[in-house]
Amino acid sequence: MSSHIPITLLFADGVSCRLAVARGAKLIDAAAAAGLNLLTDCANGQCGTCTAQLLSGTVQMDDYDPSVLPDDDRAAGVVLPCVCRASAPCAVAFPYDASEALAEEAPPIPGEVLALERTAPDIVRLELAIDEALAFEPGQYVRIQPQGMAIARSYSMANPPGSDRLEFFIRLVAGGAFSSWLAGARANDRVALSAPHGTFFLRDEPRPRLFVAGGSGMAPFLSMLRAMSPAARAVPTTVLFGARTPEHLFALGELQALRSEMPQLDVRLALEQGADRESHAGYPTDLIGGLRLEPSTRVYLCGPPPMVEAGRAAVQAAGLPRGEVLCERFN
Repeated sequence: MSSHIPITLLFADGVSCRLAVARGAKLIDAAAAAGLNLLTDCANGQCGTCTAQLLSGTVQMDDYDPSVLPDDDRAAGVVLPCVCRASAPCAVAFPYDASEALAEEAPPIPGEVLALERTAPDIVRLELAIDEALAFEPGQYVRIQPQGMAIARSYSMANPPGSDRLEFFIRLVAGGAFSSWLAGARANDRVALSAPHGTFFLRDEPRPRLFVAGGSGMAPFLSMLRAMSPAARAVPTTVLFGARTPEHLFALGELQALRSEMPQLDVRLALEQGADRESHAGYPTDLIGGLRLEPSTRVYLCGPPPMVEAGRAAVQAAGLPRGEVLCERFN
């Protein structure tokens, strides 16, 4: 039995790479050794950033969060390369161009804290200053590493591209390392940022859009809405925003301002507790079935894995194919 296994990686632009991977080795490590930086974040099957499609053959996968990769997706050949191990010849397709994987990791971007503000019981608005305006696709994220600390966490920008002031809405996690840093952070504290990453970004296409956000999952949608061109703003866009209670909602003033600027923008709120006549009692995904979505609608889901999976199921039940749904999960 050979100690190495042939594995073919295929990218969205048609580029393919064939690797000889040591039996039992992690796919992402073998790709890195060959000079390919596959997109990933958590690197342990907890976020879904690296999701790819197994086209042929088999792989063995280490433990992963089943809410990130549900059983029906796994049965359909979806894999998480960060926890895949080579066990037999196979071909794996990635939803991004080879140029993203071939690019060398950019040097860290220095930044400093400008402002910290509690905008909800479990949400902090963090504003960072960087030396030069940052170009990115609306909806992408960066990894933030506080100076002198080993931890780094990924968060989506809420501001539009092209600014040297970056805005984030970050959910506080009890006992979390980054949340503990936020609790003591002050203006002028230094951080290092990665280059922007992610395939969850606003597509430039003239068809209706549905944004479904849970909690801090609203952040990338704020970036998308703020960045839309006049032509994009003329396309019908529906936002479903869910939170635990009215106090857990944030950026409502910004959403109201955007509604006044965008006649085609429809914003609907869902609250698990404390709903009134202006909001739905329950989850934002509950509202999908009553929207009468156009068949051409592009759907964007951002929130905890259970919310994303409920949204995908609701979209399918409404008659839209899974391929029209873009997802961003976070724990």
